Amino acid sequence: MQNVVPLGVRMPADVREWVEATARRNLRSLNSEIVLALREKMQRTFEKQEARDE
Repeated sequence: MQNVVPLGVRMPADVREWVEATARRNLRSLNSEIVLALREKMQRTFEKQEARDE
C-alpha cells in the first residue's frame, strides 16, 4: 500500500467487539475490516453526492 499513515483510534468497547467479530467472520485483520468499512462509507457518500449533482 502506498501512503499508509498510522492512526490511533479510540472507540467504545461495544464497537470494537463488533468490528473484531466481523473481522474474524470475514477472515480479515481488525485494521483491514476498519479500512473496508471506511471505504464502503466513502463510496456511499460519493454516490449520494453524485446523485445530488445530477
